[in-house]
Amino acid sequence: MSGIYINPTELAIFFSVLLRLSVIFFMLPMFVTSGLPDNIKVLTILALSLMLLPFIRESVQPLPLDPAPLSVVIVGEVIFAVIFSLAMAFIIAAFQLAGELVSFEMGFGFSQVADPQSGAEFSVISVWAQLVALMIFFAMNGHMIILKLIVESFKTVPIGSFSLDSALFSKVIILSGLLFVLALKLAAPVMSVLILVQLGLGLMSKFAPQVNILATSWPLTIGIGILFLGITSVVWADVAGKSFAELFHFLQNLSR
Repeated sequence: MSGIYINPTELAIFFSVLLRLSVIFFMLPMFVTSGLPDNIKVLTILALSLMLLPFIRESVQPLPLDPAPLSVVIVGEVIFAVIFSLAMAFIIAAFQLAGELVSFEMGFGFSQVADPQSGAEFSVISVWAQLVALMIFFAMNGHMIILKLIVESFKTVPIGSFSLDSALFSKVIILSGLLFVLALKLAAPVMSVLILVQLGLGLMSKFAPQVNILATSWPLTIGIGILFLGITSVVWADVAGKSFAELFHFLQNLSR
């Protein structure tokens, strides 16, 4: 009776594919959600590794099994995955921050809901803006582009060869600064209108003290905020499209 023979080299190549996919996927913003069971995440990564192995095995370096080189490879892959996932998290967080700014001006700061991505509590508008960004990302086939970049990285960035230099670190710092710029651009129209509303209410309370401004301001600011949020959210798709295009360009350069 013939036994089952497992080629150690093929097994080491599979572990290399599994290592990169698992480290990157478990850090992506849309994959770290607490609403997705862990066993589904593990099965998804195993299935992707098995499906991609026949197509990329020729360009994948076997994973070293000795402790010292294995530790170096794991550290390099973790750094690569952190930068890869952080770049996407910056774009998603920009929409979330824009929602927080708008919520604060509208008076929704006290209204907190559970974020489906992290399980933490954020304002209603913030969670809505984050979900809008994710829907735009999937509508652009961003998940397919991300998967394609990961597959190409096996050829351009071999396992264990990634290193963080000063030029790449500067690009990451610049990309992180764009988070606040993008958030302010998204929230600026609604915030400007609400600030003018608050200024008008302040003048009204000065010249007509008999009017109950506290009871009038809440429905007025919420109604005007929702109205202008709906008007300005039309251009959010264009802003998100350009932001994700810059993200894909950055990730493409990173993978090279």
